[in-house]
Amino acid sequence: MPGIMLAKRSLIALAVAAAVSPSLVVANETSWSGFGENATYYRDEVGLSKFRNTVQAEFIRPVDTSGSWYNVTLNGVLRATYDGVYDLNSDEFGKDAEQDYLGENWHPDGGASSLLLSAGVPLPCENDEQLCDNLHGYMDDDSQDVRTPDFNDELDFIRELYIDATRDVGEDQLTVRLGKQQVIWGRTDLFRVLDTTNPVDYSRHNIYDELEDIRIPQWMLKADLLMGANSVFDDMNFQLIWNFDKFRPNNLGTCGQAYAILDAGCFFSSYLAGTIPIIHDVKLPDRSLENTQGGLKWEGVYGDATFSVNALRYFQQLPSIHWRGPDPGTPAADGVFDIYFPRVSLLGGSLDYYDMNTDATWRVEAAYTQGEELARDLDGHKETDIARYVIGMDKNIIIPALGTRSAFLLSMQVFGQHVLDHEDDMPDAEKNWTGTLLFKGFYMNNRLCPQLLVAHDVKAEATAIAPSISYQPDNHWLVNLALNIKEGGKQKFEWSASALAGEPDVPQWEPLARFSNGPIGVANQEDELQLTVRYGF
Repeated sequence: MPGIMLAKRSLIALAVAAAVSPSLVVANETSWSGFGENATYYRDEVGLSKFRNTVQAEFIRPVDTSGSWYNVTLNGVLRATYDGVYDLNSDEFGKDAEQDYLGENWHPDGGASSLLLSAGVPLPCENDEQLCDNLHGYMDDDSQDVRTPDFNDELDFIRELYIDATRDVGEDQLTVRLGKQQVIWGRTDLFRVLDTTNPVDYSRHNIYDELEDIRIPQWMLKADLLMGANSVFDDMNFQLIWNFDKFRPNNLGTCGQAYAILDAGCFFSSYLAGTIPIIHDVKLPDRSLENTQGGLKWEGVYGDATFSVNALRYFQQLPSIHWRGPDPGTPAADGVFDIYFPRVSLLGGSLDYYDMNTDATWRVEAAYTQGEELARDLDGHKETDIARYVIGMDKNIIIPALGTRSAFLLSMQVFGQHVLDHEDDMPDAEKNWTGTLLFKGFYMNNRLCPQLLVAHDVKAEATAIAPSISYQPDNHWLVNLALNIKEGGKQKFEWSASALAGEPDVPQWEPLARFSNGPIGVANQEDELQLTVRYGF
């Protein structure tokens, strides 16, 4: 049924394109490009962790019109993925994957975790009918889904499919994009501040893949009013987005997948005391006009500065777990938590500025959200306001001593998060910062590019170090060799039996404290050697 609905929407998008003019003729000159890629990753003490084969094709097809609309094009991105790791390393990943106990990566001795929490059930819809029913369509992928993730009920092999069109509105221009697409707000790497218009598929490689590849495209309408220069600004435009697609949360990975960010997939498919499911039900927003999402952006240029003011009304993309017990510390017999995705209001903005004194571009993004819900040990959850920001700097540096006259790229970012209504039993820290550093060189006319990426989570005391080198022998082939090493992360947490029994003012650090490790700390046993080979056409 979902596939039929998407097919219908594709036809609707084409019908709208036909409606922009009484006379519409599809031109013959269709432009194609794309690539084929193999990504083979080897994880320390695990063996093969990825054997992902991807073919992606992109096309642009101009459309001739005789009315007021012009520059009309039909655009699409198609992607097919097969990850052979589930066939080649089935002992570690897939429906037969095993773990000694939940959180074994950072509980070497098991402790109370091994006694009170069962190991997560891998691919629960193939191994546990009750858990499959409780997850209710969320984080319940089966073997076919993890092997070929693009070929699912949502037809994700259609990465993008949209119509672009432009018309004049007085002295201004109106550009419209209708269809399945990504809408990009913000310019950060690894972590997002403003860029929340699309959910993200972290199951492809946690936070380490390019956002372009892991955003989940949505069926949306995007309209930009391009107003150009005026007496104050060098450029100015307004943007409206309307997401009329069925809500989809971030994909955190199903237990048994090679990448399940924050261990959430295994936590949600586990039992307390061997008998009580952690998750009772998942409350996904129904498809309706009332549950659509939308936002506005005002963007402009003033001298050397580019700015934006952003407002978005959307559903929280990370799950909010609601305690179901009759009393704090005493869960209901048929499940500990329900999962919700509450409405969130976001107000934020960005500023990019080129500073001649430092010969660098400085970037600032900030977002203030209302309505987000964070987990608590004793009361299940709490609605709170959260402030997030990033300060970044991009600079080109020439270092002749390193053997090239080409400039090196130095990029640094500091992400901050402040929970305004913080409680002591929240796994999220009241204040936290994550820093990233990217240093990239260019040799042999930019065909040989060494790179170093470092990310550090202050509160988790966790660091990821990812050196790599890419080589492009011609216009078609690209080879990339990389390491991805994780260090630190608070590997052990208390289990407070007093808190479990409901005694007030006693922190219960498990099971929710595992989330305080953050995506870097939780991945502390995922050191990898990575080889990627791509052929582009």
